[in-house]
Amino acid sequence: MPPKTIGPRRAIAIEIILFLAYAFFSASWMVGSVVTNDMIQEFGVGHVPSSVNNAISAAKIVGNFVAAWILVKLGPKKTVAFSCLLTCAVIIGALSTSFPFVILSRFLLGFGGAVLMICMTPYVVYCFSPKQQPIFIGINNAGPNTGNLIALFSISAVRAWLVSWRSVILFYGLFSVILLVLWLIVGRGYPIAATPKQTDQSAGGKLYRYKDGLKEPFLYEFIFTMTGRLVMYTVVLYLFPLHPDFTVDSQFISTMIALTGIPGTILGIVLAKKLKRQITLFRFSGFAQSIAFFVMILTPSGAVATACAILMGVVIFISTPSLFTLPARMPGANPQKVAVIMTLYWTGAYILQMIVYAVIVHLANVTTWKTAMLFTAFYSLTFLVGTFLLPDFDKPRTREERAQNR
Repeated sequence: MPPKTIGPRRAIAIEIILFLAYAFFSASWMVGSVVTNDMIQEFGVGHVPSSVNNAISAAKIVGNFVAAWILVKLGPKKTVAFSCLLTCAVIIGALSTSFPFVILSRFLLGFGGAVLMICMTPYVVYCFSPKQQPIFIGINNAGPNTGNLIALFSISAVRAWLVSWRSVILFYGLFSVILLVLWLIVGRGYPIAATPKQTDQSAGGKLYRYKDGLKEPFLYEFIFTMTGRLVMYTVVLYLFPLHPDFTVDSQFISTMIALTGIPGTILGIVLAKKLKRQITLFRFSGFAQSIAFFVMILTPSGAVATACAILMGVVIFISTPSLFTLPARMPGANPQKVAVIMTLYWTGAYILQMIVYAVIVHLANVTTWKTAMLFTAFYSLTFLVGTFLLPDFDKPRTREERAQNR
């Protein structure tokens, strides 16, 4: 690892700006979804076209795939500035005179958020010690939920105050502009790759490229493990609220899962520092989240369903702070290698999620909601299965392994 060029106080300031930038990106995303009906009525579209969802999905995939490449070309500070600038694109949507420009603004917003997300973990790896990394990775992974909750709890008051959907979008977009300015003042870069004298042989002093990441078995193990959780969380957050006859208000259930994700993350940060073997926490989380989901969709009791939703929110996020430190614990890991692995992970995970999510929506439309939710619950078990494939970095090493790593 190259010598540190970012001091502790600057590191904390950078972490705060990155967290808030991603949280307000998520808030803008959620607000745009809430006011979509107002937009289409003004533009006379009559319905929400599929291009809105396609733009969002394309932004996630393209943004994540090119993030590491942009990071190498522009450097860390300029890449974050570029991503923050793109998240300010909501202003284009607020000032647009046609619905296609609204869709374009959503694409740019999603693209910027995807690139920003890839930049966050490498900054944590560079700025903080291995013992501190689970804390800040856990905090960063609470960013989306924090942004969603900011939007959900404030949107009614803001709409009543500003009335126009354009003014509402501008209001939330203003925070992204402020954070962009703060980043340009406070942000600092770091060396992308170390020189040969500063790295071990596994890093070799060379840039770690996409083709190198594609050769890592860990990448595919990580995608397989996480896809079950990603699909389940996407379903409960965006599809489940449309459930027409659930035993409890389905939107309330989704809100509870999102809300309890924050204390789940906090608990996960504490456990990441306490537990000697993180793999145990991963397996507990995988088992508990699937069982809670099965019980929630099968029980006729509203109280039991609500309790399961609260439990799900906690156990889904309880292992997140530890899970996303795994790329940083790979042999020869440096910020640039972590960025490549995370880029390939999120790209693969989102592509797989799109396919499985389309199957679940199809099942909800052509069969029953219960069938679609049961399929989701069974698919979520890939997380539990995958925990038996992931490397156990906390496993005590044999004498031969210790000698080999010297």
